Amino acid sequence: MARPDGRIEPGQPLRGAISARAWNRAQDAADLVLGASAGTSGVPGSTVLKPYTWAYCSSSVKVDRWGIVAINGVAMSLDSTAFQDTPVLAGGMPTEETTSWGVAVEPIAAGAIGRVAVSGVVQCRFENRSEFHSYVKCKASNTELMSAYSGEGFPLIKSGSWAIVRIGHSFERTTVLATFVAPWPKGSYKIVSSGDKTFNVNNPFTEIKGTGTKKCAISYLNYYESSYEWILTAAETEAIVEQEVITGVTLGSSGLVFTKETLTVFNKKTPPPTDVTISTTTCP
Repeated sequence: MARPDGRIEPGQPLRGAISARAWNRAQDAADLVLGASAGTSGVPGSTVLKPYTWAYCSSSVKVDRWGIVAINGVAMSLDSTAFQDTPVLAGGMPTEETTSWGVAVEPIAAGAIGRVAVSGVVQCRFENRSEFHSYVKCKASNTELMSAYSGEGFPLIKSGSWAIVRIGHSFERTTVLATFVAPWPKGSYKIVSSGDKTFNVNNPFTEIKGTGTKKCAISYLNYYESSYEWILTAAETEAIVEQEVITGVTLGSSGLVFTKETLTVFNKKTPPPTDVTISTTTCP
């Protein structure tokens, strides 16, 4: 008599002992290991491997399903036969500096091996830190990713704390040409535009004077070892010339006294004034 779980007893004949359910379970297990899809009636299953691979989590790292695994190398010798047959990655705890990572498609216990998605499209949790962010990257957590201006993943769909992410869309913007509206005080943030994109940019260097729409260049970098952000690196500004002019003359006890003021001239390439020597005579 066949067992309820589909298994057979030692010495029991195979004929008639294996049910369709037990056989299909065995096929499902083989598909799971080989990464092949099941197919339908009259249509063979796909033999194309899914973008999953095996990862071994260290004894201090436990990852839930759809959690994030940092890829810290390979958990076996590259010269071994086991690596050639079934490579296993070394999984660890992500940080904000992690750029090689995968999403666990099943729970992985500490010190155990499980499957992770290292490319393709997969669902995962994420923290949406800004509506200006278009990409996702690692944070110091193995439960979710975080949004960023650049990263190794591109969210196709975002809803609440979940996203469908395309892994492997590596994108690192260095410099972007944009426009802003002057003036722009030093140490302040301003929304700048580049095509249909907008960026929240820090101006840490100098005040940008003038008025109206100006061109600028912005860069995404780690400013003063703080978190990464967009920084103003160049800006169109108005030509400014400062010069002293004589605005008044009075007669003092020892001669003529000249009053000077500093004037700021915009948008004019005014040559600097030449030195003028004025001889004064004290009236008796």
